[in-house]
Amino acid sequence: MRQNLRRHHRGFTLIELMIVVALIGIISSLAIPNYLRFTARSQRAEMLETVSKMKLFFKTTYDNSGTFITPNTPSAGQQSDVNPDPALSPVGQPAVWNNHRGGWTDLPFPPEGALRMRYAYTPDADHVTIDVCGSFPGMGPVTSVTCAATSLGPMTGNYRYIEVMYPNGTSDVTELPTAL
Repeated sequence: MRQNLRRHHRGFTLIELMIVVALIGIISSLAIPNYLRFTARSQRAEMLETVSKMKLFFKTTYDNSGTFITPNTPSAGQQSDVNPDPALSPVGQPAVWNNHRGGWTDLPFPPEGALRMRYAYTPDADHVTIDVCGSFPGMGPVTSVTCAATSLGPMTGNYRYIEVMYPNGTSDVTELPTAL
């Protein structure tokens, strides 16, 4: 009789295993969306840091020369090349900044590390437009927003940030989608 009791209590019952699997599912359903939001916020913070460096460069350029256009930036109304190059790595995938792309040689920085966002700007006499495209996990389809035009055609992602900066330091900001 003692041997039967030992055999009976050796493993887990099917009900116990189902409860454990259900608990893991519940915990995952709570943790994964929070992780994706955290990742999206960190990528957005990286983007805002890079944009602030660009704004400082353009503000300094305007204060020194009275225009946002320099000898190495595109002419008025012309867009810079997209940086990092979306042909080498799609939006949302890490890529390295290239200071030698068209319109980027004057900017006094490369951002550190691999970037997931793609940047372009369009200078004009009285403003500069900074256009950023990204793709955040968990924010919807990767191709839900059309971003800057490239030589390969339109660039798409699921997040777009546009900032128009004026000489007095004010800006108009548009984010698509608006919630992060």
